[in-house]
Amino acid sequence: MIDRPVTLPKPISELVARALALCEHMLPVCDVFYPFAAIYDNGRIGCVFSDESNTRKRESQLIEQLQWRIIDATTDSNSYSVLVYAATVNTQDSKTLDAIAVATATPNHEERLLLYPYYKVDGKVVISPPIDAVTR
Repeated sequence: MIDRPVTLPKPISELVARALALCEHMLPVCDVFYPFAAIYDNGRIGCVFSDESNTRKRESQLIEQLQWRIIDATTDSNSYSVLVYAATVNTQDSKTLDAIAVATATPNHEERLLLYPYYKVDGKVVISPPIDAVTR
């Protein structure tokens, strides 16, 4: 249930907007997307990639790898980050919704998990307002 609007710091807001725009482009042409991450550092946005290897990895392994990459890249810096991956949300009336999970982090080590349920309508993706799942 959404009980209040989600207010984000400007760098996080910019990262989230760009991540959701990328998801809007990817989801109409594919059923799922690989986890991805981005960092905002001094006004510049950079992509974060997982390690290359010839072995197939589960989504959870890719997410963990991206988390470590973010930690390595943002330690001792004034950086913001997002980690984006596919998720599902179970509603109170036992429905399952597809969602975009966005884990955010600030330089002050404040972390949040925002879940953006989405629907596919006439070949387009409609993203709902976020559910603020975790605030630390």
